Amino acid sequence: MPESKIFWIKDRMPHGAVFHTAHRTSKLTLARFSHDSEDEILLKAKPEDAFVAIIHVAPMPGHQSFFNNQRDTYAKGANTSFNFADLRTAPTCRINGKLDNLHLHIPRAALDDMADDANSPPIDRLLAPAGWDTVDPILDGIKQTLIGAISRHEEMSQLFINHMILALQAHLARTYGGMRDAERKRTGGLAPWQERLAKEMIASNLTSDQTLNEVADECRLSVTHFARAFKVSTGMTPHGWLQARRVDRARDLLATHMSLAAIAMDCGFADQSHFTRVFNRIAGNTPGSWRRYRLAA
Repeated sequence: MPESKIFWIKDRMPHGAVFHTAHRTSKLTLARFSHDSEDEILLKAKPEDAFVAIIHVAPMPGHQSFFNNQRDTYAKGANTSFNFADLRTAPTCRINGKLDNLHLHIPRAALDDMADDANSPPIDRLLAPAGWDTVDPILDGIKQTLIGAISRHEEMSQLFINHMILALQAHLARTYGGMRDAERKRTGGLAPWQERLAKEMIASNLTSDQTLNEVADECRLSVTHFARAFKVSTGMTPHGWLQARRVDRARDLLATHMSLAAIAMDCGFADQSHFTRVFNRIAGNTPGSWRRYRLAA
């Protein structure tokens, strides 16, 4: 019996198009999978933290699957049938009949990024409420556009493909993953992903100042916009936030027997005098006094 992985299927793609779209640090992949014979085939997927949206172009064939931790047998369905496969469960599917569908591979990281962009809680799963019988006219409209793009992929702009795949992901995340746009409490601040990335970059090396240009570039902002937005989001300038993290680190080291000079160097201060001034301003006490109080407690 021929076997194929559920997603790496280029050998069974007569339409010849596999589209990849980057969303921040993750990659979405759209492919069309066709099986033109009545021969039974078995599809398998390796476990991974991702979902596949399976969208039928031709009427859905009868099949049996171990799908979302349940073994089910499905009769033939309409060409509007669609469902999700949770690849964490390593699903398998035995197909009886001809098959033509679209697969959109959505890594967990892509869902997390989209939820961050919407300032929404993380998406735990994608679930079609009525399984293969779920009706979605919006999805049907997007599907027809994607079919046309795949059939004429050599004429398609990559920018157009990117927007269509991201639009499809956004629709699925909102409708079947519960993603919602939350009203931002701070107008003009960083997006959650930008704030997290900036803090990680700034705190990654306390012994050297990460240049604002580097951090702003990674956040896709100008230096001026980034510095202003960072202060709106955190209440501190980027340098002030870095100094506070250095003081946090110094507090931990003051509980050891390291000298004040060594702690100053380890935390990125210019010298012990600089360390004392900054620590006193932020912590309200000198490092020596803070250590004595800590050791006496």
